[in-house]
Amino acid sequence: MDERLPKRAEDLLIERTVSPTLPAAEPRSDDRGAPALTERYEDLGRIARGGSGEVRRVLDRVLGRPVAMKVSSWEHVESEPGLRRFLREVQITSSLEHPGIVPVHDRGTLPDGRVFFTMREVRGRTFGDVIRDVHDSAGAGRFQVSESGWTFRRLVESFTRVCETVGYAHSKAVVHRDLKPSNLMVGPFGEVLVMDWGIACTRGTVTDHGDATGGDADAALLDPVLTRTGEVVGTVAYMSPEQALGGVPVEPTSDVYSLGLVLYEILVGRRALSRGDRSSWQWTVQSGPPPVRSALDASSPAVPEELVEICERAIRREPEDRYAHAGALAEALRSWLDGDLRRSEALEIHERAVALEPAIAEARATERELRARAAAQLAELRSFDPDHRKLPAWQLEDEADALAAEVARLETTWLETLGAALERDPDLAQAHARLADCYHAKVLEAEARRQPLEAARHEHLLRRHDRGRHASFLSGTGELTLVTDPPGARVVLHRYRTEGRRARLVDPTELGATPLSGVTLPAGSYLVELCAEGREVVRYPVRIGRGERWEGVRPGSSEPTAVFLPARGTLGPDEVYVPAGWFVAGGDPRAPEPVARRRVWVDGFAIGRFPVTYTEYLAYLDDLVARGLEDEALARAPRQPLGAFTEGAAELAVTRDARGRFGLGDDETGRRVEPDWPVALVDWHGANAFLAWLGARTHRALRLPNELEWEKAARGVDERSYPWGMEPEPTWACLVGSTEHAPSRCGVGAYPVDESPYGMRGAAGNVRDWCTNVWRHDGPTLVGDVLSIDAAPEDDASLRVLRGGCWSTVPDLARAAGRFGGRPTDRFAALGFRIARSLPPR
Repeated sequence: MDERLPKRAEDLLIERTVSPTLPAAEPRSDDRGAPALTERYEDLGRIARGGSGEVRRVLDRVLGRPVAMKVSSWEHVESEPGLRRFLREVQITSSLEHPGIVPVHDRGTLPDGRVFFTMREVRGRTFGDVIRDVHDSAGAGRFQVSESGWTFRRLVESFTRVCETVGYAHSKAVVHRDLKPSNLMVGPFGEVLVMDWGIACTRGTVTDHGDATGGDADAALLDPVLTRTGEVVGTVAYMSPEQALGGVPVEPTSDVYSLGLVLYEILVGRRALSRGDRSSWQWTVQSGPPPVRSALDASSPAVPEELVEICERAIRREPEDRYAHAGALAEALRSWLDGDLRRSEALEIHERAVALEPAIAEARATERELRARAAAQLAELRSFDPDHRKLPAWQLEDEADALAAEVARLETTWLETLGAALERDPDLAQAHARLADCYHAKVLEAEARRQPLEAARHEHLLRRHDRGRHASFLSGTGELTLVTDPPGARVVLHRYRTEGRRARLVDPTELGATPLSGVTLPAGSYLVELCAEGREVVRYPVRIGRGERWEGVRPGSSEPTAVFLPARGTLGPDEVYVPAGWFVAGGDPRAPEPVARRRVWVDGFAIGRFPVTYTEYLAYLDDLVARGLEDEALARAPRQPLGAFTEGAAELAVTRDARGRFGLGDDETGRRVEPDWPVALVDWHGANAFLAWLGARTHRALRLPNELEWEKAARGVDERSYPWGMEPEPTWACLVGSTEHAPSRCGVGAYPVDESPYGMRGAAGNVRDWCTNVWRHDGPTLVGDVLSIDAAPEDDASLRVLRGGCWSTVPDLARAAGRFGGRPTDRFAALGFRIARSLPPR
């Protein structure tokens, strides 16, 4: 530190006070050396003292009011340049008529020869005090209302009025040259005044005499308020680089820089320059303040990016890169304030929308609960039960319908309210985010309901409101992760593309060997073929959702479940393998009695490629006869008539020869039954007895499929309506309308298009299949989201589930999500069965 510096010079370099500090005047008894005044004024005490003189509180006897009197120092009386500077301050201040500048009332000379002028007395606080209050009240990363009632927005608004005041002075060709928080005063009623025009000058001048002699840096360091000709004047902590260097014409951009440093203090809560030695001056000239963002720490309140940009433009090193004058800076701040006001109003409207959300959520939840209760009550009733027993469930459904209408009303109000918020502030991120999430959900709902027009409409609205959150979804891509047991399987990917109303496999692509992780694919439906030495070729359908990842993580696990690859020979010639994984069950509104749409994990299993045929079933009956179990064979044999609810002995639907062996006769339409037709007219008990017999012969734990196993085997994982895709077509399955002849059963291989992604045939036509589980309205048992294989007991008379289409029905009743029920003793010509077993065995 230079030893020539006077006491407290370091403090003076950072902050000097030549304008009135606004507390009440010091008591008269503590005053020393009070000047003699003219008869018009009575001295009431000193307010403040500075380098150019002192300010005293005096009573104006003529007007009967106290005013502030600034009296020149003795040095100015003895120095012509100093006196001239003091008089120039009087002249400049009196020439600026603006609400933000203290007006001059009078000027004159005291009896002791010193010059004075009077002005309005200002009481209040410095702007620096207000900045500290606002920042001291900040907490939890945001600005709060200070104890004195100031907010961050009010602080910026007051600073904007300061800039407007200085902008007015710039329009009058006056440059202040010493703008800093202590020279900005805030009155008791919120008025903001720009004080101390003592070193102001007219635009474009260099010194008092206009000679560009340059400044003496050392002199400036000795006292940053020096006003001698050719020397640097101002306050180093708020001085522009060109002002610190001296010797250049003074322009409004220099004031803009000083105002920018005040704004910096508003945003950060402390000065950009906090030191007062020679390095401060060098810092001002050479480097300037650090960027605003780097000056903020983690605990700092959130600062609007627009204000940061305004501040950093104001304090750019080169004058031509700043705002041209303080008025332009004020316009930028006013623009932000207008936007902030609109944003505040929009946020208030947005909060009204948010306040509706609990009511909407509660109404939705209650509606779902009522519908579930109604469904449970109806599930316990039979179709022929009297209506008074159904009435309580109907009343629950009516209440649910009324709630659905209320939800629709509340959602409409919610959408209208968010729309109103965006009308006030079109860029309100919170409203856009809520609407984007809403339309994202509606796109998914429309896609699940197979409503492409609704999905397209909501996707358009999603694109309008999304600000990046749903970019992955809108990009139309997802990811595939695939692990196999054993690893190293070759992966061939086929994409399903609808051609001729059918989902056809196209574009086979080698993806390499497993494991695969995060393979990006366009959203859509695919079939993966997994090939490994010594293993069965496995068909593994996947559905890549937009912005989603297919990775096959079983509930309760955090890692992808490996796709089990059965050893070659594990599968029988007429079995297909359905690997473990997710699929979406139910949800088809056109299917009869579907389960509610739900994503379900189904463990791996094998299922019959075809229904059990007459050839296979008659071999079972003949074996029973050969083992002396003729009564059992007759009890299990297919029996007529068509559609009869038979429980005892009825007419056989098969023939017997002289040795008692079973043979084929005519079907219910009079056609000759063929060996490859699916066996029909067998009840649920007979189907189970056959599977027990066949399982013992093949050493496999055979059973009937669970209805959701059957549905997954028939639909795959892409929610298709039929094994071949979405469109009904009678010529692709054995259905009513398949031929010009009367409908009838046919060979199990007669309709190759009726094949699922896994290779299961005949799911849409020919015969329906018995399933192992009891028919329940809400579907089979799930443990969490995992299907539980629970076979109904033999002695349970409850309805069993029937799945699939049949030769005697129309295509809409053959949809893969459709469900039917039958008594376990029922025998129908349109009802058969197929084998199933868990794989790997559990």
